[in-house]
Amino acid sequence: MQRVGWLAILVAMTAGGWAVAQDAPTAPAPSAPALSAPASASGPAPASWTLGGSLLVQPLGSYASSTFSYGSSSTLGLDFKAGGGRARAEASIEAAVLTGASASLAWLVAATPFGRPDEVLLPAPPGSGDVALAGRIRTAYGKLDLDWMAFTLGRQVVNYGRGTLWSPTDIFTELDLSGISPVRRGTDAMRATLPIGQTAGFDMVAAPTLAPGGGRYSARANALIADVLDAAVVAARDGADKGWVFGGDFKTDIEVGLTGEAVYFQPDSGGWGWVRAAAGVDWSVGDFILAAEYYYNGGGGAADLLFPGTHNAYASVTWTPSELLQASLTAIADVGQATGSATLLVRVSAAQNADVTTFLQAGNGTAGYGISYGVGGEQWTAQAGLGLEVKF
Repeated sequence: MQRVGWLAILVAMTAGGWAVAQDAPTAPAPSAPALSAPASASGPAPASWTLGGSLLVQPLGSYASSTFSYGSSSTLGLDFKAGGGRARAEASIEAAVLTGASASLAWLVAATPFGRPDEVLLPAPPGSGDVALAGRIRTAYGKLDLDWMAFTLGRQVVNYGRGTLWSPTDIFTELDLSGISPVRRGTDAMRATLPIGQTAGFDMVAAPTLAPGGGRYSARANALIADVLDAAVVAARDGADKGWVFGGDFKTDIEVGLTGEAVYFQPDSGGWGWVRAAAGVDWSVGDFILAAEYYYNGGGGAADLLFPGTHNAYASVTWTPSELLQASLTAIADVGQATGSATLLVRVSAAQNADVTTFLQAGNGTAGYGISYGVGGEQWTAQAGLGLEVKF
């Protein structure tokens, strides 16, 4: 789902690269600013800006089809924030150098329908070996908050859904599974949010393309009911998939966290459409956080190219014994086809603003069920790696 918005010009101008094919598992986390503009001593809302980021070095080894391969990625990420008064702007960009298996895998994924629409992937200069240059703009948007309404324009994460992994009501945001953990991609869109009292709101999003009829447009109303149930209804036009979407979602937290959402898609071609739904639960026990999610896809590959199976499951266990150590085990499966993947990840804070991460992945599926979209086929694939990330 490639968007063509006002950022298209910027993307073309910076085609030197700003994405990564084997990147960090999550979107860039806020960090202490490396640079900042001096604040004014007078005035109600002085303008300010911050610049921070991270450097991630990640070697990995991969085993598939009785063949072992090695690769690495070195990724520089920059996060820029600026604001003053009622306006603010944010941008997050990445650039990476990929070698060996990481470079080969990036080219394989780019040639599939799962390739990143926000990525620029370039071959390295001749004579440099099996190396690729990659990069992308994760987010780049401006926001104007007028109290009674807020407007956002640019590449942003429109996070409509409630689920940990699956969100049928979110027709805008795609999952990026090329890294260690799922990451939500930004969407080139225009958004208007209207608060209604203290506990309700109305939200409109437009993500047009060069042909406006091929874009996606939605209206969503949400409210907090009885201080315990956060619920919403949504109606949308999906010009990319040629149909209309109607649905709702909820989230509540009573002893355990519960989420649920469902949508009905009515195709322009007529006849019956299909239903997609997800339900999840999460709870904590001591130092452990457990989560599970079920996803029903009644439309197969036409409804969800990434997870075409009818019955899907996700589970995770996260152990955080201290602020310096965290371990997690996650699994994704197509229950009907008995395919899927699992990831074991251990993160240690080695020093201030420095993390060391080790991971092990194994899977035997394609699309969203396999490792890196299962581009090597349905056979079992495994990979392990080590990452050192320094934030500044």
